[in-house]
This record gives sequence, C-alpha cells and structure tokens, in this order.
Amino acid sequence: MRLASVTLLKSTISHLGGLEKYTLRLFSAFQKAGCDVTLLTTGNTLSIESLTSARVVSHTFSHSLSFQKVAEFDKFCKTTLKESPSSIVFGLDRNRHQTHIRAGNGVHAAYLERRRRHEGFFKGVSFAINPLHRLLLSIEKESFENRDLRVLFTNSHMVKNEVLTHYDVDESKVQVIHNGVEWQEMQAPFEISLANRHTLFINLRLDPSKFQFLFIGHNFARKGLDQLLYSLSLLNKNDFHLSVIGTDKNIERYKLEVEKMGLSSSVTFFGQRKDVLSFYQMADCLVIPSLYDPFANVTIEALAMGLYVVSSKSNGASEVLRKDSGIVVEDLTDQEAFAEALKEAMGKPKRHDTSIQIRASVEHLDFSHQLAKMVDKTLKTF
Repeated sequence: MRLASVTLLKSTISHLGGLEKYTLRLFSAFQKAGCDVTLLTTGNTLSIESLTSARVVSHTFSHSLSFQKVAEFDKFCKTTLKESPSSIVFGLDRNRHQTHIRAGNGVHAAYLERRRRHEGFFKGVSFAINPLHRLLLSIEKESFENRDLRVLFTNSHMVKNEVLTHYDVDESKVQVIHNGVEWQEMQAPFEISLANRHTLFINLRLDPSKFQFLFIGHNFARKGLDQLLYSLSLLNKNDFHLSVIGTDKNIERYKLEVEKMGLSSSVTFFGQRKDVLSFYQMADCLVIPSLYDPFANVTIEALAMGLYVVSSKSNGASEVLRKDSGIVVEDLTDQEAFAEALKEAMGKPKRHDTSIQIRASVEHLDFSHQLAKMVDKTLKTF
C-alpha cells in the first residue's frame, strides 16, 4: 500500500488553544495511520515538537497587521507545497488551496451576516471595507469552491448548511463530524465531582444551597453574556448563582450592569482560570448563549462532566443535546423565553443518576472516535 504524505496547514499554534490542540491530535492520528505527516505553521514551535515527533516547517511573519499575516501565511503555504508536494493537503485555517478542509472556524460569510443583524447597518458597511474581512471572504470562496477540493469537513450541520447557502459546493463533498471531547480522561474528575462536591464549593467559596449556573468564554458580547444576564434578572436572584469564567476588554461595563440589575450577590466574575475543571465539577448547568459558534467545545466538555446545558440555536454544538441533557433557546432576543429555559434548567440540578446519563450521552464523541472518522474519510479519498 502506498504511503500517504499529509501536510497540515495551521498558522498560529504556539499558544495551544482548542483548535491548536485539535491540530496536534489530528497530526498524531495520521501518524498512527501510517502517514508521513508535515505541519506548516508559524512562530515558536518548541512546544509542538516537545509534545509530538512532528516534522514542523515554521514561518516567521514579516508583517504585523492581521490581514497581512493571513495573506503571508497563505503565500508561504503555496510556496512550500510547490517545492515539496503532498498527496493530501489538509487545511485547518484560512488558505486558498488544499485537498481537504476542516472548517473549524465556521463560515466567515455567515458569521458576518449574523453580526450585521445584531450590530446594525453601519457595522455592516464597515465589514465591506475592512481589508481583513474582504481577504477572508476571498480565501473562503476560493478554497471552498476549488475543484481540487475532495472533502470539506464541518463540525456541525449548522455550518454545513451555511457552506451550501453561501457557496457553490457539491453537497457530497461536505462531511459533518462533530468535535471530539476528552471523555475517557474526564472519568476520574467526574467521579470526584459526585463524591466530593461539597469540598469544591468550599474551595471556590460558593453557596451549595444555590443552583449553580456556569458561563465560560472570552468576548462576552459574541458569547451572549448580555442576554444571559438580562434573562437571569427576571428570575429570583436568591435561587441561583452564576460563575463567569473568561476575560473581556469591557469587563468593567459588565460588572456595572450586574450591579444595576441587582445581581451583585448572584454573579461572580472569576476571570481567566487554569482550574476550569473545578467549575465543571461544581456547577449544575452550563449556559452557552453564543450569537455564533460553529461548535462550542465547552458544550460537550460540560456534558462529559454530567452538566445540564442551556444553549442558543446558533451554537452548532446544540445539535448533540438531547431532551434529558439540555435545552436549546431558539431566539436569544426573546428574553422571557430565555428566562423560562433557565428556570426549567433549575429544575434539573446535578444528581448522581442524571449526571451519569448526561455523561453517557457523549461517550460516542470521545476524541479517539471522532479523529478516527476524519482520518478514515480522508484516506479513502487518497
């Protein structure tokens, strides 16, 4: 059998965020399948090379503006691939030419469309003249509609529908594979959360008598924190507590809003934390009211830790929710309906039996299963 040469394209990878970690997992999965794998990226790669036996080709940017960096990385990939061709070119970022794409960032055209609806006419005009948006749309169109493209992976049916709505793509090329979760690795901390939850409340200085909501994310506006806070203000503030994990440049404004709403004793801003797992262990329910999320990983991480989830419909990960594991809010602008969904969630506190059922609902999304699917579908086109 001929050995497949696979080149992965992912620009920024040094800080090891969600998509970066996924890239490294995919790298390892292709290696285990017997492929000769190379990663094209940028910046300091010492952290990558220490985690894998990766063959890494890194580019150092000569420009500082975002749109210049996108264009520069795309040109670097094109030049490198011309000098060292690969039978499979697997893009995980914004590049014009690849044989396979994982659109983990969703569809930029759909993202801008949603923002126009929420942010108004003048913001929409700014998108049309912003060089970064113009470049991303150009690359997106050329890459998705490229005749050499064999498979376009999306992480939700929502994103698949957006691809087919905005671009001329053969539907048979689009394959939906939901994101993976560290299901096996979460087994031990899940069991601890059931056996020793009281200690977690003490360590985090939270009241165990209150229903515990959890919000995780940066860029609070895009993640829907405004809508969440307003909907919580419609409930009895003595019955719940919300822990907000993450940072935002306008965090002081949010703290002021919380004070004006009379929620100061019911909402705590914890900032960016390294012990996020402790909050999953403590909480009853994750709320992810994103205005646009191709697939919010926190959704399945929460489910794997046995939490009930309230999600917006515009989060692709809402597709994995079942009747007994979560609820989907159709319209975030309907604050009363959102509040009713939160009230319904409060009737489902974390309990031993229900948590086990919720956790079991995403066992099939373990990383080993999802990566194997992607590698298998990719190699079948080789």
